[in-house]
Amino acid sequence: MINSLEQLRSRLRMRHLQLLFVVSEQGSLRKTAQIMALTQPAVTKALHELENLVGEALFTRTHQGLLPNKLGEAAIRYAQLVFADLSGLHEEMSALQSGNLGTLRLGAMGSLAGDLLPRALAQLTRRHPKLNITVVIDTSDVLLQALSLDQLDLVVARVAQGRPTDELNFEEFDEELIQIVARTGHPLQHSTGLNLETLARYPWIVQSQPAPLREIYQQIFRQAQVQAPASQLETASTMLTVALLQQTDMITLMPLSLVEYYSKLGVLAALPVAVSARLMPFGLISRKGRIPTAAMEVVKAELRVQAGLEGQGVITSD
Repeated sequence: MINSLEQLRSRLRMRHLQLLFVVSEQGSLRKTAQIMALTQPAVTKALHELENLVGEALFTRTHQGLLPNKLGEAAIRYAQLVFADLSGLHEEMSALQSGNLGTLRLGAMGSLAGDLLPRALAQLTRRHPKLNITVVIDTSDVLLQALSLDQLDLVVARVAQGRPTDELNFEEFDEELIQIVARTGHPLQHSTGLNLETLARYPWIVQSQPAPLREIYQQIFRQAQVQAPASQLETASTMLTVALLQQTDMITLMPLSLVEYYSKLGVLAALPVAVSARLMPFGLISRKGRIPTAAMEVVKAELRVQAGLEGQGVITSD
């Protein structure tokens, strides 16, 4: 039985969390002992002490060594978050002391790379030249996983249906309209009476499961009672998708924001077939319980401005 919160608060020490963190990093009691300048028996004793403090076993003893059970995996995860936050604290204090805002790790969906994201980043670069931003472009599920592990500070993405949101703050920005697109000059660009049956004769680029655009792709053909295209190429890369569209007569689904961006460049064109489906709303996501840094506050404020939500409050999952 797990001991009370009061016991954990009064008896849990930083060395316990450090022990979990080093064990997770090294995967070996011998290496952990070396790094912590302890004997191996002392490390084993400390782990027993931690388990007694928690009230349950955290590791399974095997002939190959210690394996964390579900409780141990949870304890290790929180220890990792504590040390990640500690690293962030040190980095921010050092940056503030030198007159900088520090570094922020921002994750964003690829569909934002043509509009909201570059506008926000351009403004941040001009207004805060001493702010360092690392940008990761990926699918929403990958970004949220990185956020949960504290590998990212902020994410602009969508939360898939059924995904637990207990540990997330989510501020909705907008929905995304979907269009069917091909290269500028595609044989079907100016066709009249165009339908999915005709489009299905061409090869399509589709996203891999469980990407929302893949679900919409399957949905539109299913609802139209048209067999899906026989020729499909799967990729999550927007850059590869655009390059393939430019060089072939392939077709794909794309969020309106990206279609408008590439249309202005004369690269892509929307085909005259309406898609009623919309992607789930996307928005600004942060980890609940994470104390926002100065850099986080500055970037969040600019993203809200560029999304047209300046002054609106944060919607949490409380």
